[in-house]
Amino acid sequence: MRLDRHRARRVVLVVAVAAALAGGLGALGPHAWWLELFAHFRPQYAFLLAASGIALVALGAPASGLAAAVLAVVNALPLLHYYAPRPQPQAEAQGSELRAVLVNLYSRNAAHERLLDYLHAVQPDVAVFLEATPAWRKSLRRLAAVLPHQAESGELFVASRWPLTVLRAEPFGGDDAGAMVFTLDAGGRTLTVVGAHASWPLGRALSARRNEQLVQLARLVRAAPAPALLLADLNLTAFTPRFTQFLADAGLADCSAGRGWQPGWPALFPPLALRIDHCLHGAGVEPRRVATGPFIGSDHYPLEVTLRFRDAALPPTSPR
Repeated sequence: MRLDRHRARRVVLVVAVAAALAGGLGALGPHAWWLELFAHFRPQYAFLLAASGIALVALGAPASGLAAAVLAVVNALPLLHYYAPRPQPQAEAQGSELRAVLVNLYSRNAAHERLLDYLHAVQPDVAVFLEATPAWRKSLRRLAAVLPHQAESGELFVASRWPLTVLRAEPFGGDDAGAMVFTLDAGGRTLTVVGAHASWPLGRALSARRNEQLVQLARLVRAAPAPALLLADLNLTAFTPRFTQFLADAGLADCSAGRGWQPGWPALFPPLALRIDHCLHGAGVEPRRVATGPFIGSDHYPLEVTLRFRDAALPPTSPR
């Protein structure tokens, strides 16, 4: 079957224009909640524009192909957050390693044994679970041999190898989403861990609620004893100014920055994959390894982080 080059060019141009338009709308994200949604898919736009550029050159439209390639680069620039070299810390991290896991269980996920097997294999020192239904809380209590110290509030369930003290549970205005703050004595070093789940930002009211929760969460982290570690589903990607502002307000750095883009949601539809589950650290801890865990039946992959303690007087290192 002979290729209709003219028709093929039109199809590819439509794809390129659509991706470019979506990227342009994303740049206007601070002006409206629905525009911000477009900002999260920069990697997808970059891929579509790069593929379209190559196709257009091959189909005899080099000028359009070059324009698509340039726009692909523009949309790929936010990915530097994950690929720019991390600054070398001014002091080496010391002490034993601490393994943390963040798991959004997904309330409709019934693969309880799959998750328990995963946690027994990973053997984390501390874990934060989100969307923990009564059935999930019952299953998670079976982790007592691995993570004997446990606490819960609303949909959050936290567990640790070491004794923990719950400082405060923050329900975020009566929403199911919320935060928990607790401290650990990890091998003689104290660590404050904040587990949180922000609201889904679909719609003006829900988006405004999510934004207010981010403000609350930044204040909560600022007030927590250092060093602090935030493990949270923020329903926000690193490709938005709001994320950058949140890091500044909370005094945190992204554990994943400079370690490669590892999307964790939606696990069931990889083409739209994003990173909305985050590990953010303050002064006093240094991430050594960040990875996405295996499929556990949820619409989120687990987020695994290995950290070490460092001089708390030094700021958290980040490419930003």
